[in-house]
Amino acid sequence: MLKALLGATLIDGTGRPPIENSAVVIEGDRIQFAGRLDETVIPPASEKIDLKGKTIIPGLIDCHIHMDLHGLANTFEENLVEDKLRTLRAVHDMEKTLRSGITTIRNVGSVNHIDFTVKKAFEQGWFIGPRILTCGQIISITAAGNDYFKGMYYEADGVDEVRKAARLQLKAGADFLKVMATGAYMNPGGNPGATHLSLDELIAIVEEARKVGVRVAAHAHANQGILNAIKAGVNTIEHGSFIEEKTIEMMIKHGVFLVPTYVAGHQMIKNGVEKGVPKFLIEKNNQTRKIRGANLKKAIKAGVKVAFGSDAGTNYNYHGENAMELILWVDEGFISPLEAIRCGTAIAAEALGIDNLVGTLVENKVADIVVVDGKLDSSLNPLLTNIFMVFKDGQAVT
Repeated sequence: MLKALLGATLIDGTGRPPIENSAVVIEGDRIQFAGRLDETVIPPASEKIDLKGKTIIPGLIDCHIHMDLHGLANTFEENLVEDKLRTLRAVHDMEKTLRSGITTIRNVGSVNHIDFTVKKAFEQGWFIGPRILTCGQIISITAAGNDYFKGMYYEADGVDEVRKAARLQLKAGADFLKVMATGAYMNPGGNPGATHLSLDELIAIVEEARKVGVRVAAHAHANQGILNAIKAGVNTIEHGSFIEEKTIEMMIKHGVFLVPTYVAGHQMIKNGVEKGVPKFLIEKNNQTRKIRGANLKKAIKAGVKVAFGSDAGTNYNYHGENAMELILWVDEGFISPLEAIRCGTAIAAEALGIDNLVGTLVENKVADIVVVDGKLDSSLNPLLTNIFMVFKDGQAVT
């Protein structure tokens, strides 16, 4: 049956101004019309849903989560959760994520290929959850601290080993590859300023990805690691904490997207050692928080395409509260609410290479839609508190 969503303010993700008194007509899993109500004829046989006072946006796309992390105060304790229980918990968290308006996620690292199992369960209709793109294990050099997330990394050294690592993830069903271009914050042995995979190793991984038409995401905090990843041909830089101005220019030139995951450090500092966050994480984030914010502002101002990624699953960064990333960007003056919505929809879809399907509410796109009770012109807080309806593939899920 046709569905007609009537009377809401429409923010369609294309960048055009909000449309008051709109109509969105859904046929099957596709959008038949999205625009002004007085510019279309509503099919008489359609199911009509009155949404006056509401706001419609495209389904949000979170480009950086860890589905099998649960927001524990100390993420090392995730290792103590048995895999079968961890899988069931991930299914629960992904349903919560969908109901919060996140209709697509990119999972950037899980242990023991739990991610593939959860994705298959959704695709076969056993549970409801967001559309999932996932990478399998993260390709890393042999490095101190990797066992802090035991089973999440595939350690490989040298061009031949990393090429094999890439092929193994692709064989297992990876939708994209994730690589460690620098060290990490999240483990006690990690040094985010250290360059990890070499340029030659990164190039080999990108070559394997390109053979089968998939993209590559690079975890990269330090500037040299970001540069190496850009030169190798990756599609997204995850975090980008210490990026410099010339590297920002390179990102723009090569069309590389930035996924800053700004909220993760915010949640760690907010909760602190007194709530169980490891001291080393608080110290690392206190040292770099202002730098990360300043560099994100520079990147946005320069014109880097910035995509929404919450790092959900990290310490106190719960699945279902993903939109806090966008809220922080607005509240800290990095970007306007309408620009942030585009980062979480159209730009995120482009970053993942799925903008032919989702990210904007236009004719023939997949009907992934979020209805918010209230306005989003001055604040994005309603994305956390006032989700009214969510549609995925044209079907209401809340």
